[in-house]
Amino acid sequence: MNERRAFGLVIRLAAYYMALAAVAWLVERSIPQWETLIGERTPGGAAVAMLGALALMCPVAWMYMRTKPKANYDTSLVQTVIVLPVVISGVVLIVRDSIALAFSLAGIVAAVRFRNTLRDTKDAVYIFLAIAVGLAAGVQAFAVGFVVSVIYVAVVLVLWRFDVGTAPLTDRVRGRLVVETSRTAAAESTLTGILERYARRWKLVQSAPTGLTFTVQLRRRSDPDALIAAVRDDTALQVTGVRFEPRDS
Repeated sequence: MNERRAFGLVIRLAAYYMALAAVAWLVERSIPQWETLIGERTPGGAAVAMLGALALMCPVAWMYMRTKPKANYDTSLVQTVIVLPVVISGVVLIVRDSIALAFSLAGIVAAVRFRNTLRDTKDAVYIFLAIAVGLAAGVQAFAVGFVVSVIYVAVVLVLWRFDVGTAPLTDRVRGRLVVETSRTAAAESTLTGILERYARRWKLVQSAPTGLTFTVQLRRRSDPDALIAAVRDDTALQVTGVRFEPRDS
């Protein structure tokens, strides 16, 4: 994993949540002055609740897009995670304090059938999070939704950064990837994208006019032949030679 990429992702998410907290503080201070427009039972209040749910889930969706392996990436899940809490918060606002409406909604939902097979069982957690944030926004417990969103993002980032749950390091192949190409300046970014798919860690140790050399620690389900094939198949690199030199763990 690219250390700079992980650090940059954390910085961007932290900046977003800080900006979101500042906006929430300003909105909270303006509520007494604009009670008739953004009060609890007003259309403005409903808009604030739904937009709040959207704002809390946008960083979660973005994190999924940046950390999810391409093999298990699901575009429909990203869109669902963004839209679902907005809908749920609106529904909660409608049925709130009304048992009759709640039972009516339950009957309507029971008549609708949803069928979708998730590519990764961990994706179901994103759906549960979207529901939780939508409920929190619907009852205007934005502080709870904020904390849930922040903690979830932090936990997922730690699991992604340290590959928690994967095989011990001794089960992974380590070595040097040597790529011979005359386009070293343009090749580095392309090779980084390839290494993100096949390697757990890597580091550029030599950059010469004739090629690049990386120290690489492959992922558990990757192998040197697949990595070499991916480098050779990328026509943008224009490689004249590529090899992987394994070393003992």
